[in-house]
Amino acid sequence: MLFNSVDYLIFLPLVLVMYHLIPKAHRWVMLLAVSYYFYMCWKPFFAVFMLLSTAVDYWAAVRMDASPDPKARRNYMAASLVANLGLLFFFKYMNFFSYNTEVLFGWTGVYYDSPVLDIILPLGISFYTFQSLSYTFDVYKGKDKAEHHFGYFALYVSYFPQLVAGPIERAGNLLPQLRAHNPANIDDIRYGINKILLGFFKKVVVADNIGPFVDQLFGNVPSASGLQYAIAAILFTVQLFCDFSGYTDIAMGSARLMGVRLMDNFDRPFLATNLNAAWAKWHISLTSWIGDYIYRPWIRSKPHRAKIITICVFVIIGFWHGPTWNFILFGLFHGICMVIQRMYIRIKPLRAFNNSKPMKVFWTLWNCCLLVFSCIFFRNSATDSFTVIHHIFTDFRFSLADLRSGYFAQMVMALFFAALAVATALLPRSLRFKYDNLYVLGMLLVIFTFGSDAMNQFIYFQF
Repeated sequence: MLFNSVDYLIFLPLVLVMYHLIPKAHRWVMLLAVSYYFYMCWKPFFAVFMLLSTAVDYWAAVRMDASPDPKARRNYMAASLVANLGLLFFFKYMNFFSYNTEVLFGWTGVYYDSPVLDIILPLGISFYTFQSLSYTFDVYKGKDKAEHHFGYFALYVSYFPQLVAGPIERAGNLLPQLRAHNPANIDDIRYGINKILLGFFKKVVVADNIGPFVDQLFGNVPSASGLQYAIAAILFTVQLFCDFSGYTDIAMGSARLMGVRLMDNFDRPFLATNLNAAWAKWHISLTSWIGDYIYRPWIRSKPHRAKIITICVFVIIGFWHGPTWNFILFGLFHGICMVIQRMYIRIKPLRAFNNSKPMKVFWTLWNCCLLVFSCIFFRNSATDSFTVIHHIFTDFRFSLADLRSGYFAQMVMALFFAALAVATALLPRSLRFKYDNLYVLGMLLVIFTFGSDAMNQFIYFQF
């Protein structure tokens, strides 16, 4: 079920009515049922794999909690890892490794016909497996106690607002809220409504109106000029941000109407002065997950390999997004740039110079350029990405033919919607206004006037 659909606009109010009518002791049953229904609206059979991941992690955590033996605890943790990563590998990465094994053998002169499986990627599997794994990691490390109520743990894994595309919640934050069933107060309701409207604005007004122009250019590589590709790259970056942060906004707003506070996934990343700060503000739940369970443990064990580990971790982040070489290149680019920036920042004679206001403005703009450049790899295949980059650096022209082209009118409209998105950066983080009703009416007017009715799937659903 898509957030930007009539079905969800009927589904959410019904859930809220049931949530506040049902006694607290039984609310988890209703929420678990509607969460699985929400997921099964896509393909019912794939709910089996989410239930399997839930059952294995519930069992592993309970056994770890009850066992003082370090070896036994490691075995239970290993079972959780094998189950979750095994499912993820089979559905998401099997064909990638199979095909590339065939290519590798071909380079050595050995014939190998790789099996290509007709596999459909279960919706949200990268998100709910990481969310469930974070729980077993925390129980293994003694940070959290195991949840002995299977229903509440199943609800933690499948909670519908953030099930399909995050944020990737931690048990220590979400489980206590699901157990408490704190009613939504007036501030929660105000914030929830304002946040949902902001999410719809980002998705159906900005992202879905920019998308056709980006698709037209990047879908016909190499038919455009370097300038057109540069503009398309900028607009795709805006589209990606608005699409993904729009989903997060709707998820956070929907949960807040039930008194649940999800973590924020974005914190104005384009205002960061370096990539390290940008990643701390973009897809925060994934970045913090990778940092807590991969990067920092790896760095502690091999501090002398910090640069290599940083690059490898960003390759992992890229590969998490998809089993294709363009995502690996996306991560590799960020990793290399991150290492270079950290080395530059540590040059002591330049610190005062870099901290001056003009240089902060420069580094903010430079950082935006790096983010836009990396999004070329995010949007296109590896081959098309290099073609686009080649055109940008060798065919950067603006001609009357471009003005007469069919791209121009679409480009102007796309830039208009991108400018609308920039205005949302001025909104207060609390979304509290002197006249909230005016904000609601204004948002509804903009959404109904400019919103696309295409009901396009959110970009991060493919991950």
